[in-house]
Order: sequence, then C-alpha cells, then structure tokens
Amino acid sequence: MATTISQAFSEFKGRLELSESFQKKIATHHNAIREWIEKYDPKIETKLIGSLQRNTRIQPRSNDTFDIDILVILGEFHRIATDGSGVSPSDAIDKVYKIMKEHGTYKKMDPSKDYPTVYIEYSDGIKVELVPAYKDFIYEPKGRGYRIPKSYYEWTSADYDYDAEYISKRNKETNGYLIPLIKMLKAVKRNLFPEMKSYHLEALAVNVIPAIVSYWKNKRYSISFPFLVYSFFCIAKDDILKSGKVPGSKSPNADTYSIDKNRLAEIFGKICNYCDSLINLDGKEGIEGWRTLFGEPFPAYG
Repeated sequence: MATTISQAFSEFKGRLELSESFQKKIATHHNAIREWIEKYDPKIETKLIGSLQRNTRIQPRSNDTFDIDILVILGEFHRIATDGSGVSPSDAIDKVYKIMKEHGTYKKMDPSKDYPTVYIEYSDGIKVELVPAYKDFIYEPKGRGYRIPKSYYEWTSADYDYDAEYISKRNKETNGYLIPLIKMLKAVKRNLFPEMKSYHLEALAVNVIPAIVSYWKNKRYSISFPFLVYSFFCIAKDDILKSGKVPGSKSPNADTYSIDKNRLAEIFGKICNYCDSLINLDGKEGIEGWRTLFGEPFPAYG
C-alpha cells in the first residue's frame, strides 16, 4: 500500500524481485539436475542461462509456470562437418534425453523433447528446460558463445554469457536503472502484450533505455522510473519495427519468431499516450492509473 507515486514505484520494484522462498525452490531444482548431469558425465558442464542468468526474471503470479533454463555443454565445435560425420542437433537432444531417463526420479517425471530443449515439469509449477550446446570455435570471435539446436537438423548460435554481461554492464552505466526497468516492462508485457518474447523486450530495452538515461544525465534532468517507463514506450513504438538485437552479440536477432510488430507498435503507442495522461498525477488517481498498466504487482493506494 502506498500514498505517493514515489512510494508506489519503490514498493513495486521490490515486489518484482523473486521471493527468498521461491529462490530456494529454484536453487533446489536446478542444482539437483545439474549435479546429476555432471555426475553422469564429468566432461559435461552445465550453467544457468536465460533471464535467471541475466538477472531480469520477475516474481511469477500464483498460477504461472516458471521456466528454469539450463545449458548442457557437451563439448566443442571446431569445424563444420559437410560429410554428415558431425554431431546433429537430434543427436545432442537424444544424449541429454538419455541422461535424464537414466535417473530414477527424473525418468518418472517423463522427460520430453521440444526442440531445442529437453524439459521436465514439477508439480510446483516449475518447468526445467535443458538446452544441449557445444562451445563455438567456428565463428568469430572463436571460443565465445555456443552452437545449440534450432531444429532437429539445424544448429544456430547463442551468445548467452555475452548477452548477460552486456546487460549487466549497461545496467551499471545507467546507475542501476536498466535491470529494474526491464522487470517493470515485463510486468506490462505480462499484462498487455504477453505474445512478445521476454528476450525480445530485453534486447529492445537495452538499446533504448541507456540512451534515455544518458540524455537526461547530460541535461541534468531528474531521472525517475515513471518517466523512464513513459519514455521507453514513446520511443519503442517506432524502434519495435526495427530488427531487435543485443549489440555485438552472436545470438540471432531477438525478433526471429512469429510476432506482429505492427500490432506491438500500436500497443506501445497507446501505452505512450496512457503514460502521458498519468505522468503528472500523484496520490490515489496516479497510483490507480499505474496499477492498471502494470497489474497486480503494483501496490494499491492506501
């Protein structure tokens, strides 16, 4: 409960963080699976990837499925096999699937293949997705990034570590505004445009937000989360129509999936106008207005 916009956004920022009990649940699941895989084959490395690696995950709602993404590094790729002698994506998926089926408990949980992952689901609403990978020594810069299955016959690049480091670096450059703002934007996404993938939103934000913060700092303007949210949607309504990519990343463009970018641009434009109507409000009217945009995690007035 809050009575001013400043109080409301401060409380909202805290509510988006994963709760301590949920973090323990996540750690229990991913540590157990990673320990099993690395015990089964000590040559295999595992690591967390996705929004947990990038520190951009938000507290799920009570009925949401929560995904944990784990990279399973099976080896290294140094050349492209054109004679059919190399490892195929389906071979890699099958290897991870076999490892999970060899464990008594995980076998009972019925591991499933869903390219590019093998996944298992827990009764507590957590889904663990295992992504088979090989370290990429084929494409420049060699030794950075991974080759992961795009389909059962095609590999693609994934620059998970670089992406996470880039977002962390840009967060520091924005005085810690970027990552909390990404989490706020994810709350809006969940409420108003869930069809957009989270990584796409993050790639868009990492290109837009630092420029806004830098401009305001140079002008010595006061920076606040309400103005950052407002500014983001007013700029992103145009930028969403461009290709989305983390600068310098070997990962494919973040918008390479079936998405109606014109519809997103229209939604962003409406949100921009809506924020414009809120930006100078405080107290009950302002708090209730922002709560309509963000949904339940935003505190009620009082």
